[in-house]
Amino acid sequence: MITASLLSLLVTGTAEAQRRCGPTYEQDSAGSLGTTFTLKSKHDDDGPGGSFVVGEEFEIHTTVAGQVWSITFADNGKVFFTGDDVSTTAGIREQHATANQPGVTQIMTADALNHATGETIHGSLAVLPVPGCGG
Repeated sequence: MITASLLSLLVTGTAEAQRRCGPTYEQDSAGSLGTTFTLKSKHDDDGPGGSFVVGEEFEIHTTVAGQVWSITFADNGKVFFTGDDVSTTAGIREQHATANQPGVTQIMTADALNHATGETIHGSLAVLPVPGCGG
């Protein structure tokens, strides 16, 4: 007999299993003037129509409000996002995805330039293909 709590666990587990698609890769480092950042990337199945994508999440840990940063995301050198962000005292956070390239290690990069200070940030992760997950 399947109880309501067991059914909830099964449904939750199934939905979560469909969303997870390989490990999360992470880099924590600092820019040219010491501002710390975190870059994360992973495969996921939440692209258009359930397609496999590789997403990037990029956080700049500045506590200075009002800084303008130009940010660029690229996958194997191909830019898929560029834009300017204005920091808050909580920093900056950008999150975007691009199409998965099956069977290929994807070098995911995030670059940022602070217009006021000239500081540059460069993050890079090698995201390995995931069998059975679009890779």
